[in-house]
Amino acid sequence: MKSLNLTLRTYAFLLLVGTISPILAQEATFQMQLAMDLPAEFNKDRSSSCSLEFQEEWIIDPARSSISKTVDAFEFPCRDDAERVTLPDGANRLKNLSFEFSFLDLPEKMAKEIQMEIIALISKRISIPEAYDPSEQLLSVHFHEDWTIESGHRVFTKRVRAITPVIWQRRQTADGEPLPDPDTGYPVFYKLKLERIDLRQP
Repeated sequence: MKSLNLTLRTYAFLLLVGTISPILAQEATFQMQLAMDLPAEFNKDRSSSCSLEFQEEWIIDPARSSISKTVDAFEFPCRDDAERVTLPDGANRLKNLSFEFSFLDLPEKMAKEIQMEIIALISKRISIPEAYDPSEQLLSVHFHEDWTIESGHRVFTKRVRAITPVIWQRRQTADGEPLPDPDTGYPVFYKLKLERIDLRQP
């Protein structure tokens, strides 16, 4: 029965990929509203009061192995009114900035759409081991980017240089039974980084 269930799941996944592959042959555009902790370069005092928020457009092009991000608006909100983020005049450049982005932080429909586009891009560059089901387990990626912020003109430019896919594996017994956290009862996951994928620039 276990083997049958695995076969049916694999068949269903292949049908899903076959259904959406014509769509994924073209680039896909997403309007994103995101928030993240301040990078250390903008947070010299290690304050936890301020964050970085974006409104941006993502274009994911699996066929060309590229991801572009256009920042339409950004701000540095602080919970403490006495604190604020100030940037030096001119161009502020951050190179090789890496951070993890989880699909779980998005609305379910958008998360699935972006996940499938990312999977299509990854599959063109590397082979995901057959032991993993990317539609169920590839739940985040590390972005590797260069940022330039022109403080006087409030222009924020991002260049996505690479991604590192992350497989999430649920902790379980040898028999495949889930092992939740004993205190909270929540699932426990281990993360496995796959090979870094350098992207072509659009």
